[in-house]
Amino acid sequence: MKNSLFWRLFTAFMAVVLATILVMTATMTALLRAERRDALEKEMLVQARDLAQLMSMLDLSSFWRFDSATASGAAVTRKIEDIQNAYQAEVWLVNASGVGLTTGSEASKDDLNDPRVVEQIKRVLSGEEIRAQNLPGSSTAGTVTIGVPWYGVPGGRVLGAILLSVGGEALKVDYSDLIRYSVLAGLAALALSGVLVFIIARAQSRPIRQITDAVQAFAGGDFSRRVEGVKGDGDVARLADSFNAMAEDVSRLDQSRRSFVANVSHELRSPMTCIQGYVQGMLDGTIQDGEREKYLNTVLSETKRLTKLIGELLDLSRFEAGKTPLNKTRFDIDELILSVLFKFEQRIEDKGIDVEISFKEQPCFVEADMDRITQVVTNLIDNAVKFAAEKGRLIVWTHVVDNLCYVTVKNDGATIPADDLPFIFERFYKVDKAHTSGGGTGLGLAIVKRILEQHGQTISVTSAGGLTTFVFTLERAKDNKALPFGGETQTDETGKEVQ
Repeated sequence: MKNSLFWRLFTAFMAVVLATILVMTATMTALLRAERRDALEKEMLVQARDLAQLMSMLDLSSFWRFDSATASGAAVTRKIEDIQNAYQAEVWLVNASGVGLTTGSEASKDDLNDPRVVEQIKRVLSGEEIRAQNLPGSSTAGTVTIGVPWYGVPGGRVLGAILLSVGGEALKVDYSDLIRYSVLAGLAALALSGVLVFIIARAQSRPIRQITDAVQAFAGGDFSRRVEGVKGDGDVARLADSFNAMAEDVSRLDQSRRSFVANVSHELRSPMTCIQGYVQGMLDGTIQDGEREKYLNTVLSETKRLTKLIGELLDLSRFEAGKTPLNKTRFDIDELILSVLFKFEQRIEDKGIDVEISFKEQPCFVEADMDRITQVVTNLIDNAVKFAAEKGRLIVWTHVVDNLCYVTVKNDGATIPADDLPFIFERFYKVDKAHTSGGGTGLGLAIVKRILEQHGQTISVTSAGGLTTFVFTLERAKDNKALPFGGETQTDETGKEVQ
Protein backbone atom coordinates (compact mmCIF):
# COMPACT_ATOMS: atom_id res chain seq x y z
CA MET A 1 0.00 0.00 0.00
CA LYS A 2 2.82 2.38 0.90
CA ASN A 3 4.38 1.74 -2.52
CA SER A 4 1.20 2.72 -4.35
CA LEU A 5 1.14 5.65 -6.75
CA PHE A 6 -1.05 7.64 -4.35
CA TRP A 7 1.43 7.44 -1.48
CA ARG A 8 4.37 8.17 -3.76
CA LEU A 9 2.61 11.27 -5.10
CA PHE A 10 1.51 12.32 -1.61
CA THR A 11 5.01 11.90 -0.17
CA ALA A 12 6.67 13.73 -3.07
CA PHE A 13 4.20 16.64 -2.93
CA MET A 14 4.51 16.95 0.84
CA ALA A 15 8.31 16.89 0.65
CA VAL A 16 8.20 19.76 -1.86
CA VAL A 17 5.70 21.69 0.27
CA LEU A 18 7.76 21.16 3.44
CA ALA A 19 10.98 22.25 1.75
CA THR A 20 9.22 25.33 0.37
CA ILE A 21 7.82 26.24 3.79
CA LEU A 22 11.22 25.83 5.44
CA VAL A 23 12.94 28.00 2.85
CA MET A 24 10.24 30.65 3.06
CA THR A 25 10.32 30.60 6.89
CA ALA A 26 14.09 30.99 6.99
CA THR A 27 13.98 33.75 4.40
CA MET A 28 11.20 35.66 6.13
CA THR A 29 12.93 35.31 9.52
CA ALA A 30 16.18 36.69 8.10
CA LEU A 31 14.35 39.56 6.41
CA LEU A 32 12.42 40.42 9.57
CA ARG A 33 15.61 40.31 11.65
CA ALA A 34 17.31 42.66 9.22
CA GLU A 35 14.26 44.91 9.24
CA ARG A 36 14.23 45.06 13.04
CA ARG A 37 17.94 45.87 13.16
CA ASP A 38 17.42 48.65 10.61
CA ALA A 39 14.52 49.95 12.68
CA LEU A 40 16.72 49.97 15.80
CA GLU A 41 19.48 51.89 14.04
CA LYS A 42 16.90 54.39 12.77
CA GLU A 43 15.70 54.86 16.34
CA MET A 44 19.29 55.57 17.39
CA LEU A 45 19.60 58.12 14.59
CA VAL A 46 16.44 59.84 15.81
CA GLN A 47 17.82 59.87 19.38
CA ALA A 48 21.10 61.35 18.17
CA ARG A 49 19.23 64.08 16.28
CA ASP A 50 17.14 64.88 19.36
CA LEU A 51 20.31 65.14 21.43
CA ALA A 52 21.86 67.39 18.79
CA GLN A 53 18.81 69.65 18.97
CA LEU A 54 19.21 69.91 22.78
CA MET A 55 22.92 70.59 22.39
CA SER A 56 22.15 73.47 20.03
CA MET A 57 20.17 75.11 22.86
CA LEU A 58 23.13 75.18 25.29
CA ASP A 59 24.92 78.43 26.04
CA LEU A 60 28.44 77.07 26.08
CA SER A 61 31.02 79.59 27.20
CA SER A 62 33.67 77.17 26.16
CA PHE A 63 33.89 74.12 23.91
CA TRP A 64 36.16 72.22 26.25
CA ARG A 65 33.87 71.73 29.25
CA PHE A 66 30.28 70.73 29.71
CA ASP A 67 28.23 72.29 32.54
CA SER A 68 25.24 70.19 33.60
CA ALA A 69 24.16 72.61 36.34
CA THR A 70 22.02 74.66 33.98
CA ALA A 71 18.52 73.61 32.97
CA SER A 72 19.61 73.02 29.42
CA GLY A 73 22.61 71.05 30.61
CA ALA A 74 20.39 68.97 32.86
CA ALA A 75 18.09 68.18 29.90
CA VAL A 76 21.07 67.08 27.88
CA THR A 77 22.29 64.95 30.77
CA ARG A 78 18.90 63.25 31.15
CA LYS A 79 18.75 62.60 27.42
CA ILE A 80 22.19 61.02 27.49
CA GLU A 81 21.19 58.82 30.43
CA ASP A 82 17.97 57.77 28.69
CA ILE A 83 19.93 56.76 25.60
CA GLN A 84 22.46 54.84 27.67
CA ASN A 85 19.75 52.99 29.58
CA ALA A 86 17.54 52.25 26.57
CA TYR A 87 20.24 51.17 24.11
CA GLN A 88 23.29 50.41 26.33
CA ALA A 89 25.01 52.99 24.17
CA GLU A 90 28.15 55.04 24.65
CA VAL A 91 27.66 58.77 23.94
CA TRP A 92 30.54 60.87 22.72
CA LEU A 93 30.27 64.67 22.45
CA VAL A 94 33.02 66.24 20.40
CA ASN A 95 33.42 69.99 19.80
CA ALA A 96 34.41 71.57 16.55
CA SER A 97 38.06 71.27 17.51
CA GLY A 98 37.72 67.49 17.93
CA VAL A 99 37.95 67.66 21.71
CA GLY A 100 35.66 65.47 23.79
CA LEU A 101 33.39 67.39 26.12
CA THR A 102 32.88 66.32 29.71
CA THR A 103 29.83 64.04 29.99
CA GLY A 104 28.79 61.00 31.93
CA SER A 105 30.53 58.99 29.23
CA GLU A 106 33.48 60.58 27.56
CA ALA A 107 35.83 59.25 24.95
CA SER A 108 39.46 58.78 25.74
CA LYS A 109 42.00 60.97 24.00
CA ASP A 110 43.56 57.91 22.41
CA ASP A 111 40.22 56.91 20.88
CA LEU A 112 39.56 60.41 19.58
CA ASN A 113 43.02 60.59 18.06
CA ASP A 114 42.68 57.26 16.23
CA PRO A 115 42.85 58.00 12.47
CA ARG A 116 39.61 56.11 11.76
CA VAL A 117 37.74 58.00 14.47
CA VAL A 118 39.25 61.31 13.34
CA GLU A 119 38.10 60.58 9.78
CA GLN A 120 34.51 59.90 10.90
CA ILE A 121 34.46 63.01 13.18
CA LYS A 122 35.66 65.15 10.28
CA ARG A 123 32.77 63.86 8.16
CA VAL A 124 30.28 64.74 10.91
CA LEU A 125 31.83 68.18 11.50
CA SER A 126 31.44 68.81 7.79
CA GLY A 127 27.70 68.39 8.26
CA GLU A 128 27.36 64.71 7.28
CA GLU A 129 25.51 61.99 9.20
CA ILE A 130 27.51 58.77 9.43
CA ARG A 131 27.17 55.11 10.26
CA ALA A 132 30.34 53.15 11.05
CA GLN A 133 31.19 49.78 12.52
CA ASN A 134 33.83 48.65 14.98
CA LEU A 135 35.50 52.02 15.57
CA PRO A 136 38.31 52.12 18.17
CA GLY A 137 36.94 52.52 21.67
CA SER A 138 33.96 50.30 20.98
CA SER A 139 33.29 48.00 23.87
CA THR A 140 32.26 44.91 21.87
CA ALA A 141 32.71 43.47 18.41
CA GLY A 142 30.05 44.41 15.92
CA THR A 143 29.51 47.85 17.49
CA VAL A 144 27.65 50.33 15.32
CA THR A 145 28.37 54.06 15.66
CA ILE A 146 25.83 56.67 14.57
CA GLY A 147 27.15 60.24 14.20
CA VAL A 148 25.25 63.50 13.64
CA PRO A 149 26.41 67.16 13.78
CA TRP A 150 24.98 69.80 16.09
CA TYR A 151 24.60 73.43 15.14
CA GLY A 152 24.74 76.65 17.13
CA VAL A 153 21.42 77.78 15.68
CA PRO A 154 19.24 76.21 12.99
CA GLY A 155 21.09 76.74 9.74
CA GLY A 156 24.19 77.96 11.58
CA ARG A 157 27.70 76.58 11.65
CA VAL A 158 28.52 73.14 13.03
CA LEU A 159 29.59 73.38 16.68
CA GLY A 160 30.38 69.71 17.22
CA ALA A 161 29.57 66.05 16.69
CA ILE A 162 27.47 63.54 18.58
CA LEU A 163 28.49 59.88 18.34
CA LEU A 164 26.26 57.07 19.66
CA SER A 165 27.95 53.66 19.81
CA VAL A 166 25.83 50.57 20.41
CA GLY A 167 27.51 47.21 21.04
CA GLY A 168 26.87 44.14 18.93
CA GLU A 169 25.11 42.34 21.76
CA ALA A 170 22.65 45.23 22.19
CA LEU A 171 21.93 45.15 18.46
CA LYS A 172 21.06 41.46 18.51
CA VAL A 173 17.31 41.47 18.04
CA ASP A 174 15.29 38.98 20.07
CA TYR A 175 13.64 37.02 17.35
CA SER A 176 12.21 34.19 19.44
CA ASP A 177 8.76 35.62 18.73
CA LEU A 178 9.55 35.54 15.03
CA ILE A 179 10.47 31.87 15.23
CA ARG A 180 7.34 31.10 17.23
CA TYR A 181 5.07 32.87 14.78
CA SER A 182 6.93 31.43 11.78
CA VAL A 183 6.62 27.90 13.16
CA LEU A 184 2.91 28.36 13.83
CA ALA A 185 2.35 29.79 10.36
CA GLY A 186 4.42 27.00 8.82
CA LEU A 187 2.48 24.30 10.65
CA ALA A 188 -0.82 25.84 9.58
CA ALA A 189 0.39 26.02 5.97
CA LEU A 190 1.67 22.44 6.19
CA ALA A 191 -1.67 21.19 7.50
CA LEU A 192 -3.61 23.00 4.77
CA SER A 193 -1.15 21.81 2.12
CA GLY A 194 -1.48 18.26 3.43
CA VAL A 195 -5.24 18.32 2.88
CA LEU A 196 -4.88 19.83 -0.61
CA VAL A 197 -2.07 17.44 -1.55
CA PHE A 198 -4.14 14.49 -0.33
CA ILE A 199 -7.04 15.55 -2.55
CA ILE A 200 -4.80 16.22 -5.57
CA ALA A 201 -2.81 13.00 -5.17
CA ARG A 202 -5.97 10.95 -4.86
CA ALA A 203 -7.51 12.66 -7.90
CA GLN A 204 -4.36 12.03 -9.95
CA SER A 205 -3.89 8.44 -8.84
CA ARG A 206 -7.53 7.30 -9.10
CA PRO A 207 -7.62 6.94 -12.91
CA ILE A 208 -4.19 5.28 -12.92
CA ARG A 209 -5.43 2.85 -10.29
CA GLN A 210 -8.57 2.20 -12.34
CA ILE A 211 -6.47 1.56 -15.44
CA THR A 212 -4.20 -0.77 -13.45
CA ASP A 213 -7.20 -2.70 -12.12
CA ALA A 214 -8.69 -2.90 -15.62
CA VAL A 215 -5.39 -4.17 -17.09
CA GLN A 216 -5.23 -6.83 -14.39
CA ALA A 217 -8.82 -7.79 -15.20
CA PHE A 218 -7.87 -8.00 -18.88
CA ALA A 219 -4.95 -10.24 -17.99
CA GLY A 220 -7.46 -12.49 -16.23
CA GLY A 221 -9.68 -12.64 -19.31
CA ASP A 222 -12.33 -10.10 -18.23
CA PHE A 223 -12.66 -7.68 -21.17
CA SER A 224 -15.67 -5.80 -19.80
CA ARG A 225 -13.75 -3.40 -17.53
CA ARG A 226 -13.64 0.32 -18.48
CA VAL A 227 -12.14 3.45 -16.93
CA GLU A 228 -14.98 5.77 -15.91
CA GLY A 229 -15.18 9.35 -14.64
CA VAL A 230 -11.93 10.71 -16.12
CA LYS A 231 -12.67 14.07 -17.73
CA GLY A 232 -10.62 16.78 -19.43
CA ASP A 233 -7.96 16.79 -22.12
CA GLY A 234 -4.86 16.05 -20.03
CA ASP A 235 -2.46 13.14 -20.44
CA VAL A 236 -4.30 10.95 -17.92
CA ALA A 237 -7.67 11.63 -19.59
CA ARG A 238 -6.20 10.78 -23.00
CA LEU A 239 -4.67 7.62 -21.53
CA ALA A 240 -8.07 6.63 -20.13
CA ASP A 241 -9.78 7.32 -23.47
CA SER A 242 -7.12 5.34 -25.32
CA PHE A 243 -7.48 2.47 -22.89
CA ASN A 244 -11.27 2.44 -23.28
CA ALA A 245 -10.92 2.49 -27.06
CA MET A 246 -8.43 -0.37 -26.86
CA ALA A 247 -10.77 -2.22 -24.51
CA GLU A 248 -13.61 -1.88 -27.00
CA ASP A 249 -11.41 -3.22 -29.80
CA VAL A 250 -10.11 -6.10 -27.70
CA SER A 251 -13.59 -6.96 -26.51
CA ARG A 252 -14.95 -6.92 -30.04
CA LEU A 253 -11.99 -8.93 -31.29
CA ASP A 254 -12.50 -11.48 -28.55
CA GLN A 255 -16.16 -11.74 -29.43
CA SER A 256 -15.26 -12.12 -33.10
CA ARG A 257 -12.69 -14.76 -32.20
CA ARG A 258 -15.26 -16.72 -30.23
CA SER A 259 -17.72 -16.42 -33.09
CA PHE A 260 -15.02 -17.43 -35.56
CA VAL A 261 -14.10 -20.52 -33.55
CA ALA A 262 -17.76 -21.49 -33.41
CA ASN A 263 -18.20 -20.88 -37.15
CA VAL A 264 -15.06 -22.75 -38.16
CA SER A 265 -15.91 -25.61 -35.82
CA HIS A 266 -19.31 -25.89 -37.48
CA GLU A 267 -17.86 -25.58 -40.98
CA LEU A 268 -15.34 -28.32 -40.22
CA ARG A 269 -17.69 -30.59 -38.34
CA SER A 270 -20.40 -30.69 -41.02
CA PRO A 271 -18.26 -31.85 -43.97
CA MET A 272 -16.20 -34.17 -41.78
CA THR A 273 -19.35 -35.80 -40.42
CA CYS A 274 -20.73 -36.09 -43.95
CA ILE A 275 -17.50 -37.58 -45.33
CA GLN A 276 -17.18 -39.99 -42.44
CA GLY A 277 -20.78 -41.17 -42.81
CA TYR A 278 -20.58 -41.76 -46.53
CA VAL A 279 -17.20 -43.53 -46.38
CA GLN A 280 -18.42 -45.69 -43.49
CA GLY A 281 -21.55 -46.53 -45.47
CA MET A 282 -19.50 -47.63 -48.46
CA LEU A 283 -17.18 -49.71 -46.32
CA ASP A 284 -19.90 -51.57 -44.44
CA GLY A 285 -22.05 -52.06 -47.56
CA THR A 286 -24.91 -49.82 -46.48
CA ILE A 287 -24.42 -47.82 -49.71
CA GLN A 288 -24.91 -50.01 -52.74
CA ASP A 289 -22.37 -50.12 -55.56
CA GLY A 290 -24.71 -48.33 -57.92
CA GLU A 291 -24.95 -45.33 -55.60
CA ARG A 292 -21.28 -45.04 -54.79
CA GLU A 293 -20.47 -42.56 -57.56
CA LYS A 294 -23.19 -40.22 -56.34
CA TYR A 295 -21.90 -40.26 -52.75
CA LEU A 296 -18.29 -40.06 -53.86
CA ASN A 297 -19.13 -36.84 -55.71
CA THR A 298 -20.65 -35.53 -52.48
CA VAL A 299 -17.51 -36.48 -50.58
CA LEU A 300 -15.41 -34.74 -53.24
CA SER A 301 -17.52 -31.60 -52.93
CA GLU A 302 -17.11 -31.56 -49.16
CA THR A 303 -13.35 -32.04 -49.39
CA LYS A 304 -13.16 -29.11 -51.83
CA ARG A 305 -15.04 -26.97 -49.34
CA LEU A 306 -12.62 -28.03 -46.60
CA THR A 307 -9.69 -27.24 -48.86
CA LYS A 308 -11.10 -23.77 -49.54
CA LEU A 309 -11.60 -23.09 -45.84
CA ILE A 310 -8.08 -24.20 -44.97
CA GLY A 311 -6.70 -22.16 -47.87
CA GLU A 312 -8.45 -19.04 -46.60
CA LEU A 313 -7.06 -19.59 -43.11
CA LEU A 314 -3.55 -19.98 -44.49
CA ASP A 315 -3.92 -16.93 -46.73
CA LEU A 316 -5.10 -14.75 -43.86
CA SER A 317 -2.26 -16.00 -41.68
CA ARG A 318 0.32 -15.19 -44.36
CA PHE A 319 -1.15 -11.73 -45.02
CA GLU A 320 -1.07 -10.83 -41.34
CA ALA A 321 2.48 -12.17 -41.01
CA GLY A 322 3.61 -10.11 -44.02
CA LYS A 323 4.84 -13.18 -45.88
CA THR A 324 3.09 -12.51 -49.21
CA PRO A 325 5.30 -10.25 -51.36
CA LEU A 326 3.51 -8.63 -54.28
CA ASN A 327 4.34 -9.49 -57.87
CA LYS A 328 2.98 -6.43 -59.66
CA THR A 329 2.26 -6.58 -63.36
CA ARG A 330 0.26 -4.49 -65.80
CA PHE A 331 -3.05 -5.97 -66.90
CA ASP A 332 -6.56 -5.04 -68.02
CA ILE A 333 -8.87 -5.09 -64.98
CA ASP A 334 -11.96 -5.20 -67.21
CA GLU A 335 -10.80 -8.39 -68.89
CA LEU A 336 -9.97 -9.92 -65.50
CA ILE A 337 -13.50 -9.16 -64.25
CA LEU A 338 -15.03 -10.82 -67.31
CA SER A 339 -12.92 -13.95 -66.82
CA VAL A 340 -14.06 -14.21 -63.17
CA LEU A 341 -17.71 -13.74 -64.17
CA PHE A 342 -17.42 -16.67 -66.58
CA LYS A 343 -16.47 -18.91 -63.63
CA PHE A 344 -19.79 -18.06 -61.95
CA GLU A 345 -21.87 -18.45 -65.13
CA GLN A 346 -23.65 -21.62 -63.99
CA ARG A 347 -24.53 -20.24 -60.55
CA ILE A 348 -25.72 -16.99 -62.10
CA GLU A 349 -28.01 -18.89 -64.51
CA ASP A 350 -29.30 -21.14 -61.71
CA LYS A 351 -30.52 -18.09 -59.73
CA GLY A 352 -31.70 -16.24 -62.82
CA ILE A 353 -29.52 -13.22 -62.01
CA ASP A 354 -29.39 -10.40 -64.52
CA VAL A 355 -25.77 -9.23 -64.93
CA GLU A 356 -25.13 -5.61 -65.93
CA ILE A 357 -21.58 -4.72 -66.98
CA SER A 358 -20.40 -1.17 -67.66
CA PHE A 359 -16.78 -0.41 -68.50
CA LYS A 360 -16.31 3.33 -68.94
CA GLU A 361 -12.86 3.01 -70.45
CA GLN A 362 -11.63 0.07 -72.48
CA PRO A 363 -9.11 -1.24 -71.92
CA CYS A 364 -8.43 -0.12 -68.30
CA PHE A 365 -4.88 -1.09 -67.42
CA VAL A 366 -3.76 -1.21 -63.80
CA GLU A 367 -0.54 -2.07 -61.98
CA ALA A 368 -1.07 -4.73 -59.32
CA ASP A 369 -0.53 -8.35 -58.38
CA MET A 370 -2.91 -10.02 -60.82
CA ASP A 371 -3.30 -13.22 -58.79
CA ARG A 372 -4.21 -11.29 -55.64
CA ILE A 373 -6.62 -8.99 -57.46
CA THR A 374 -8.22 -12.06 -59.03
CA GLN A 375 -8.75 -13.31 -55.48
CA VAL A 376 -10.34 -9.94 -54.55
CA VAL A 377 -12.73 -9.90 -57.52
CA THR A 378 -13.60 -13.57 -57.02
CA ASN A 379 -14.50 -13.04 -53.37
CA LEU A 380 -16.65 -9.98 -54.12
CA ILE A 381 -18.54 -11.60 -57.02
CA ASP A 382 -18.96 -14.81 -55.03
CA ASN A 383 -20.61 -12.81 -52.22
CA ALA A 384 -22.73 -10.85 -54.70
CA VAL A 385 -24.05 -14.04 -56.37
CA LYS A 386 -24.57 -15.76 -53.01
CA PHE A 387 -26.63 -12.94 -51.48
CA ALA A 388 -28.36 -11.62 -54.59
CA ALA A 389 -32.12 -12.17 -54.76
CA GLU A 390 -33.58 -14.86 -57.00
CA LYS A 391 -33.90 -13.34 -60.49
CA GLY A 392 -32.12 -10.31 -59.05
CA ARG A 393 -29.37 -8.08 -60.43
CA LEU A 394 -25.59 -8.12 -60.35
CA ILE A 395 -23.93 -4.88 -61.47
CA VAL A 396 -20.20 -4.58 -62.19
CA TRP A 397 -18.61 -1.44 -63.59
CA THR A 398 -15.29 0.37 -63.67
CA HIS A 399 -14.32 3.99 -64.19
CA VAL A 400 -11.16 6.08 -63.92
CA VAL A 401 -10.56 9.21 -61.85
CA ASP A 402 -7.09 10.74 -62.18
CA ASN A 403 -4.57 7.96 -61.44
CA LEU A 404 -7.03 5.54 -59.86
CA CYS A 405 -9.31 2.91 -61.32
CA TYR A 406 -12.54 2.39 -59.35
CA VAL A 407 -14.17 -1.07 -59.45
CA THR A 408 -17.78 -1.39 -58.28
CA VAL A 409 -19.59 -4.66 -57.48
CA LYS A 410 -23.27 -4.26 -56.60
CA ASN A 411 -26.12 -6.71 -55.98
CA ASP A 412 -29.71 -6.47 -54.86
CA GLY A 413 -31.25 -8.59 -52.13
CA ALA A 414 -31.07 -8.53 -48.33
CA THR A 415 -28.94 -5.64 -47.07
CA ILE A 416 -26.24 -5.81 -44.42
CA PRO A 417 -27.46 -4.50 -41.02
CA ALA A 418 -26.12 -1.04 -40.18
CA ASP A 419 -24.59 -2.35 -36.95
CA ASP A 420 -22.55 -4.88 -38.90
CA LEU A 421 -21.23 -2.53 -41.60
CA PRO A 422 -18.33 -1.04 -39.56
CA PHE A 423 -16.98 -4.54 -38.88
CA ILE A 424 -17.66 -6.25 -42.17
CA PHE A 425 -13.95 -6.33 -43.14
CA GLU A 426 -12.68 -7.50 -39.76
CA ARG A 427 -11.19 -10.93 -39.43
CA PHE A 428 -13.38 -13.59 -37.82
CA TYR A 429 -16.47 -11.46 -38.40
CA LYS A 430 -19.53 -13.11 -39.88
CA VAL A 431 -22.86 -11.43 -40.52
CA ASP A 432 -24.64 -14.78 -40.76
CA LYS A 433 -25.14 -15.48 -37.04
CA ALA A 434 -27.07 -18.70 -37.75
CA HIS A 435 -23.88 -20.59 -38.81
CA THR A 436 -25.59 -21.78 -41.97
CA SER A 437 -23.55 -24.50 -43.56
CA GLY A 438 -21.75 -23.28 -46.62
CA GLY A 439 -22.41 -19.67 -45.72
CA GLY A 440 -18.75 -18.79 -45.34
CA THR A 441 -16.48 -18.24 -42.37
CA GLY A 442 -16.11 -14.48 -42.39
CA LEU A 443 -12.57 -14.64 -43.82
CA GLY A 444 -13.17 -13.67 -47.43
CA LEU A 445 -13.70 -9.93 -46.94
CA ALA A 446 -10.91 -9.75 -44.36
CA ILE A 447 -8.56 -11.23 -46.97
CA VAL A 448 -9.87 -8.79 -49.60
CA LYS A 449 -9.14 -5.78 -47.40
CA ARG A 450 -5.63 -6.96 -46.51
CA ILE A 451 -4.77 -7.58 -50.16
CA LEU A 452 -5.87 -4.05 -51.08
CA GLU A 453 -4.09 -2.54 -48.07
CA GLN A 454 -0.93 -4.31 -49.19
CA HIS A 455 -1.40 -2.56 -52.54
CA GLY A 456 -1.88 0.77 -50.74
CA GLN A 457 -5.52 0.94 -51.91
CA THR A 458 -8.93 1.14 -50.22
CA ILE A 459 -12.30 -0.61 -50.23
CA SER A 460 -15.65 0.60 -48.94
CA VAL A 461 -19.16 -0.82 -48.58
CA THR A 462 -22.66 0.60 -48.44
CA SER A 463 -25.88 -1.34 -47.97
CA ALA A 464 -29.29 0.31 -48.08
CA GLY A 465 -32.52 0.26 -50.07
CA GLY A 466 -32.09 -3.38 -51.07
CA LEU A 467 -28.68 -2.78 -52.69
CA THR A 468 -25.24 -3.71 -51.34
CA THR A 469 -22.28 -2.01 -53.02
CA PHE A 470 -18.55 -2.67 -52.73
CA VAL A 471 -16.09 -0.20 -54.28
CA PHE A 472 -12.32 -0.65 -54.35
CA THR A 473 -9.47 1.22 -56.04
CA LEU A 474 -6.41 0.18 -58.00
CA GLU A 475 -3.42 2.13 -59.27
CA ARG A 476 -3.85 2.97 -62.92
CA ALA A 477 -0.99 1.98 -65.23
CA LYS A 478 1.25 4.84 -66.34
CA ASP A 479 0.46 4.12 -69.99
CA ASN A 480 -2.34 2.29 -71.77
CA LYS A 481 -0.21 0.00 -73.89
CA ALA A 482 -2.23 -3.16 -74.35
CA LEU A 483 -0.85 -6.49 -73.25
CA PRO A 484 -2.30 -9.94 -73.74
CA PHE A 485 -4.51 -10.80 -70.75
CA GLY A 486 -2.35 -12.24 -68.04
CA GLY A 487 0.76 -10.96 -69.83
CA GLU A 488 3.67 -9.42 -68.06
CA THR A 489 6.12 -6.81 -69.22
CA GLN A 490 9.52 -8.32 -70.01
CA THR A 491 12.78 -6.50 -70.77
CA ASP A 492 15.78 -7.47 -72.85
CA GLU A 493 19.44 -6.96 -71.85
CA THR A 494 19.22 -3.25 -72.78
CA GLY A 495 16.16 -2.68 -70.61
CA LYS A 496 13.79 -2.34 -73.56
CA GLU A 497 10.30 -3.77 -73.08
CA VAL A 498 9.47 -6.87 -75.15
CA GLN A 499 6.41 -9.13 -75.32
